[in-house]
Amino acid sequence: MKKPEPIKRTEQLAPLSREHHEALVFLLRLKHGLKNGTSTTVMSAYINWFWTNNLEKHFAQEEALLLPHLDATDEMAMRLTREHQTVRNLISNEMSQANIALFLELLTAHIRFEEREFFPYIEKKISTTQLNDIFGKLDHLTQCEARWEHPFWDHR
Repeated sequence: MKKPEPIKRTEQLAPLSREHHEALVFLLRLKHGLKNGTSTTVMSAYINWFWTNNLEKHFAQEEALLLPHLDATDEMAMRLTREHQTVRNLISNEMSQANIALFLELLTAHIRFEEREFFPYIEKKISTTQLNDIFGKLDHLTQCEARWEHPFWDHR
């Protein structure tokens, strides 16, 4: 089977893609935590920490900087908004083992949607000048400033 080619991202949206990479690392750690039997209390605290230090701002930037370039009835814009709200709703609930597994599934699918469908769509839909404007307004922070102190995913 042929290995898929890496997705080419415009320079202007690359900071958001790098944040997606950080989120995928975060999700892999949660997956290891589930496999290792880490308590839901610890994993819930990690999810809340990552939300506060990364995802919340990432979602806000996508919504504030990308969505204004699309019509409110645009199917891709509506899907992005709907998926962001689904993740927000899930995070606001108690994180049982089932909810953590669901969170893993939903956020992984959402990142794939953005990388494979939404970003290519918006890169074609808007002008280079608009992309440059977005790039100028991005935070460009691709990693959490704070570090999680309890690496539960390393337990073997």
